Amino acid sequence: MNKLTQPAAGIISLLLVSTIFGCSALQTVQIVPQFDAEAVILPQTGTVIYEKNGITAIAVPLNDVKAVDAFGILMFNQTGNWISFKAKDCQLLDQAGNITKPIDKSQESFYLGKNFKPKMPPEFTMELFRHDSTLRAAGSSVALPREDIERTTIMPNHRTQFFLYFRKRSIKSTSLRVIVPKVSNDFEDTETTFVFKFEVVKGSLK
Repeated sequence: MNKLTQPAAGIISLLLVSTIFGCSALQTVQIVPQFDAEAVILPQTGTVIYEKNGITAIAVPLNDVKAVDAFGILMFNQTGNWISFKAKDCQLLDQAGNITKPIDKSQESFYLGKNFKPKMPPEFTMELFRHDSTLRAAGSSVALPREDIERTTIMPNHRTQFFLYFRKRSIKSTSLRVIVPKVSNDFEDTETTFVFKFEVVKGSLK
């Protein structure tokens, strides 16, 4: 009886392991760009690019970061005037209409670990500059003294890069919107809001 049940137990164990790993594979989540006629999409890295009012805004989903929904954001100022915005005011909107604010800086080590260092996908720089080589000439952002220390200012022909981390909505939602609101051009008294459209794909991508 034991000789018969031992192989059976082994087969059952193997099936359980296969089922567990199979379910894990099915739960793989990728955030990818959603088609938008007004956006440029770079297929290799899933980069989404918008150009409005002399500002080029770029969002990249960071699918290698599993603990949160993570995005790299670049802003290029091509207006001829200083522009400014608050990164803390950015939002993630899911398909149910729920709005999530970025994780506070003080909480990042809890979600991401103390030694975590964000980075863009390795192919990002080459893919971006193949798309628009003029962006290569843009200088990095320069810290400027302001009364509002939470506001980021970008001088003409300069850029800034930052990262947004949100508590995971991709496990429940099939579409996500990353909103960078109220990028202001104080000289022209205008504000520009960027809405990056993504969809959530479950299962392994080939």
